[in-house]
Amino acid sequence: MNEAQACKRIKLAGSEGCNVIYCEACAVAEVTIGAMSVRVDLDSLYDLQAVLTESLMKLSVLKATTVSPDFDYNQLNLQ
Repeated sequence: MNEAQACKRIKLAGSEGCNVIYCEACAVAEVTIGAMSVRVDLDSLYDLQAVLTESLMKLSVLKATTVSPDFDYNQLNLQ
């Protein structure tokens, strides 16, 4: 951050215990989950979003296989 610039924090999303705050001056997002807080650049935030999206999709498929035991998980080619 430029010494002359003050942080300008904007809440992007979230609620109590889990949120994302973005500082325009620093171009950094702060991800808070419970007592843990991580500051990441925007590229890392997009990477985190991609990883979480993929994980949730695969978790949904895994849960579906427990409901439909005959479902062939390997046909999805998710490796």
